[in-house]
Parts: sequence; C-alpha cells; structure tokens
Amino acid sequence: MGMNPFDINEKTVLVTGGTRGLGRAIAWQLAQQGARVFAGYFQNEEAAEKFRGDTTSKGYSCSTIRANLMTTSGVQTLCDHVIRECGRLDALVYNAATGVHKSLDSLSQRHLSGVWQVNVGAFFELSLKLRPFMPRGSRIVAISSEGARKAVNHYGAVGCSKAALEALCRQMAVEWAAHGISANLVSPGLLETDTLTVLEDANARVQHEIKSSPLGRMVHLEEVARLVHFLCSSASEGLLGQTIVIDGGKSISAFVQ
Repeated sequence: MGMNPFDINEKTVLVTGGTRGLGRAIAWQLAQQGARVFAGYFQNEEAAEKFRGDTTSKGYSCSTIRANLMTTSGVQTLCDHVIRECGRLDALVYNAATGVHKSLDSLSQRHLSGVWQVNVGAFFELSLKLRPFMPRGSRIVAISSEGARKAVNHYGAVGCSKAALEALCRQMAVEWAAHGISANLVSPGLLETDTLTVLEDANARVQHEIKSSPLGRMVHLEEVARLVHFLCSSASEGLLGQTIVIDGGKSISAFVQ
C-alpha cells in the first residue's frame, strides 16, 4: 500500500496564535492527525490553559509557548523552544495577527507600525530564523484575509499588512523552492471568532456574508483548518505561492438571490 499523502503523523508544526479562534481549530486539526503541535500565544492565559487541558485529555501531542511577537525577543523565544524540543520544524502556520479598526483619517504611524510588526515583520523574522531547521518537504502556511485585495470598512491598517504578507509569502515560495520548502496562503471569509466582538458593525457584516454566499452561511473554522492540514501535507506538493480563498463562494458571486 502506498503512503498517504495527507499523513502528517509525527510532523512538527508551529501554529502562531494557536490557542483560540481559527488558530485553535488549526492546531486541533493537526494534532488530531498525529502532528506534534506547538501553539504560540501571548495575552489570553485562560484560553491557553483550556487548550492545554483539552488536548491533554485527548492524548494529543501539544504544548503552548507564550511569546510577544511585537518584539524580536518574543520571536526568538518561539524559535528557541521549538528547536530545543525537536531540533527541526516541518511546518510553520502563521495565524497570529493584530488590528486597529479605524478609518484612514484616524490612523497614526504608530498604529501602522504595530500592526505591521505582528502581521508581517514577525512572520518574516520567524521564517528566516526557522528556515535552516526546516528539512526538504517542509511547509509554510500564512493566514491572509479579504482585506488584502478589497477595501473593507475600517480595515486599512490590517488590509495593507495582509497584502504585504501575501507578497512576502510569494517571494518565499520562489526563493526557497530550491530548499524544498513551499509557502502558500489561506484567505478565509468572515469567521465566527473573537474578532467579531470588536467590530461595531459585526452584525451587519455577518448578515452580508451569509447573504452573499451561495452556501447561505459563513465558513466554519473546521473547514479552514482542514484546508491548512492539506497545505501542511505532501498532498499539496506543486502548490507554490498561492492564496487559496475559502469563503463559501462569496468572492465569485456577482449576485445571490
């Protein structure tokens, strides 16, 4: 019997922002499939503790790492922990993100710099530091968003950072293909996460997402997580520098009745 191309058993994976929301769903999916998962987080200790408890009760191989990605020392903390424990990394899933939800007129350079550091700068630093420890066949998966390609209300700071993230990931895909490392992105539609709680127009956005989708609903976290699983596996070989949109068909629909 041939090898299962979706098999990630005993692969070492780092998921940033991995203890709640989409990151938790991704970390859970990968751990459920036998990967050894390191989940990075920063502020929400309660969510990290729950993640540790839930994964331990299932017998999954998971651990959490607290690190502030606003700082170079925080990025180094993540790298040091993974390499000390495993000596290698088979997949990096960059899900960590921050945002300032204001109109352009209300944004400052400080706002942009903070968003840029977490959403782009830390990804760049982390990838550079970990690449020497990533064997051939390793994967990099970054989480983008609709705002990288479209103007979204009060999303300017995040949107431009996600556009830069996509450009950087494409560059990695080209330059690091010679090392046997692939890099791709996943761009989900609106998701049921904590982010909705900070948006003043959250309810209107949810209703628009549902009405605009041929599926008549929002995409589920688990659906996005399964796509990330595919990209972390050898089944995705041949995919390089692609942004895969998973939004229930919203972005391809001109009119949905």
